[in-house]
Amino acid sequence: MAIRVITDSSADFDAAVAKRRKIDIVPMTIQFGSASFVAGKTISNDVFYQLLQESKTFPSTSQPTPAAFLRYFEEAKASGDQAVVVLLSGALSGTLQSAEIAKEMCGYEPIYIVDSVTATAGIQILVNLACKLRDSGLPAAAIARELEAIKEKIRIFAVVDTLEYLRRGGRLSGFQAGLGAMTKLKPTIAVRDGAVGVVGKSFGTAAAVKHLLKMLADHPVDDDFPSYFLYSDDRTREELLLPKLKEQGRLPQRLHYCSVGPTIGTHIGPGALGMAYVERE
Repeated sequence: MAIRVITDSSADFDAAVAKRRKIDIVPMTIQFGSASFVAGKTISNDVFYQLLQESKTFPSTSQPTPAAFLRYFEEAKASGDQAVVVLLSGALSGTLQSAEIAKEMCGYEPIYIVDSVTATAGIQILVNLACKLRDSGLPAAAIARELEAIKEKIRIFAVVDTLEYLRRGGRLSGFQAGLGAMTKLKPTIAVRDGAVGVVGKSFGTAAAVKHLLKMLADHPVDDDFPSYFLYSDDRTREELLLPKLKEQGRLPQRLHYCSVGPTIGTHIGPGALGMAYVERE
């Protein structure tokens, strides 16, 4: 009996990493008008951000159907395997509900579904922990309990370069976004209680990064877990943040990089940067 680790494409895993760690990924769909793409398969992040900036049509993302999850659950059932399923926050998507419906359809109990209450690399932290615990011989039920205990400590803070995509996604009014464009207002966002919210507004990128640094200082990194530098389309944005963290002696010891994919990228747009990590108690 094996333990299968399953997540969805909003985790923004590198395909080679997911394959090496034996992680199954259920993809979401991105729609630009009449053009439909499968996240992580038929569209790259680079192409997504290019279309996001050039297309007159604002994209939409569709959660996986119950049938998409059922395929993996039936395979686990047929093999007598257990499954730990770590998914995008239920407050951001109906993905969790699709998985729960699929589990009921499958009629197989050893499937443990975890609401990550986070997104992008925050999910990766939980999935990688699940793989580590799986490889250590821990049963699926115990792995799920460990994930439930740690997930509330995951933090995501990021600076958004423009308010336009939050407006286009219905997160801000046209007036608010227009005001932000005129004043070069840069919001700091956070994933809290499973939802994305604005936690600060600064005039200019330098001030926004300064506010981001304060948030990271107020919520310090636990280096027992990996941390991720998040960026949407431009990895060189690290130069705005990481040298300052190094100067302050607070650069995470286990630092990785994660390009934010379409699920969250639709709302934050290009030029975003931030961190995902576990907070130290």
